[in-house]
Amino acid sequence: MRNCAMVLFLFVLYTTSQALGDAPVLVATDADGAAARVSAPVSINLDLVEIFDATVEPRHLQLVELTDRNGESRRAVPVQFIPECEGSRKGRLWWLMPPGCKGERRFRLVAAEQPAVSAMEVRLDRQRQAVDVTEGRLPVLCYNHGTVPPPPEIVEHFQKNSKPPLYYARGDYIHPVYGPDGEQLTDDYSMNHPHHRGVSWAWPVVRWNGEVRDLWAVRVLPTQPGGIWSRPVSLGRVVAGGVLAVIEAENVWKWGDREPIVREEVAIHVFRQQGRRRFIDVAIYLTALVDDVSIGGRPGGSYGGFSFRTFPQFDSRKIKMHIEPADSNPRRAWFHLTGNFPGSKGPAGVAMLEHVANPDYPSHPQPHLPNLPPGKYPPWRSMQPAWPGDREVHLPKGKRMVLKYRLWIHPGTSDESALADVWASYAAPPKVRIDK
Repeated sequence: MRNCAMVLFLFVLYTTSQALGDAPVLVATDADGAAARVSAPVSINLDLVEIFDATVEPRHLQLVELTDRNGESRRAVPVQFIPECEGSRKGRLWWLMPPGCKGERRFRLVAAEQPAVSAMEVRLDRQRQAVDVTEGRLPVLCYNHGTVPPPPEIVEHFQKNSKPPLYYARGDYIHPVYGPDGEQLTDDYSMNHPHHRGVSWAWPVVRWNGEVRDLWAVRVLPTQPGGIWSRPVSLGRVVAGGVLAVIEAENVWKWGDREPIVREEVAIHVFRQQGRRRFIDVAIYLTALVDDVSIGGRPGGSYGGFSFRTFPQFDSRKIKMHIEPADSNPRRAWFHLTGNFPGSKGPAGVAMLEHVANPDYPSHPQPHLPNLPPGKYPPWRSMQPAWPGDREVHLPKGKRMVLKYRLWIHPGTSDESALADVWASYAAPPKVRIDK
């Protein structure tokens, strides 16, 4: 039955492409084939009205790869159009590069008779102020826009018995993140570090008007009256389709939980699995709303910023740091967490990459630990580039700072060649042009 459905699907695409013989061809240049080897995301900005007309429904769009010498259609590739704004015919077309040869590859963009099947799904829980992402029956991740209350054991140990009490309730982070078989990869509200939380972006030093407070540890202490929190403002785009799920949110950092000092916008792109492998992109945009704001890592420890909190202990747990010498061209850098996560069917891994356009790329931890060999990742419970280390970076009022990161989740332990392809396809994704 599945084979019959696939034949029918390909027949519809084939006949549609024949009927639209003048439909545009997208030429993607995957110079060394890195994107194809790891099925990396590819995209291009399009104006659908210029290409087709105002009647074409974006959900009906499909790519058909042209693979033989006669330019005939042989391979269907799911795509997803993300408009600039609701209802717009201008936007960005996304797909995952299918396996194939390096160099130029040609894809005909056609409007099929039937809409594409949605692989990804999103569910907005307004009570929890959270967005859950799934793929079929497989959980993928949850973005917690609102506050996640601490579990009873954290309340009992820290909020009732500590003098003064420590309040760890927080939001604006991703947790859980799930692996290839639905196993949980991230940790939250751990008893040894209750302020650590899933995938987060927070800094131990937030300085304003000469005073420092701690967004990372979300604490209230006598030396930090009122603290500082990231609080939800609005959820923008929350959509899902045949290729990816998109979550866009706005938050504001509130000094003393009252005065807004930084606007934070976050965009999360969660791609469908290919070969049980998944890409997740996170872009963070910080804009100071007041003068004299700066951010920094923990003085003397350097940690802070974009972070992936994993379980403290599990079988074969390992974090490897790969940063090439300063004179390397290109200079590749990534962090790689592997092991047998609790409840998993076998080993899995997560690679973390900074975008090459991030400030001070590549960043790396500087923990100042004795006897730590050069290039060795410190024995931390989180995987992170630790930007900007134990120094402070000024956020000019009204000027946007952009920070981009990619996670690659995979089964097994992977290898250096696959990680190199993941890096290459993020640093220099395939260039796409329209060949009408």
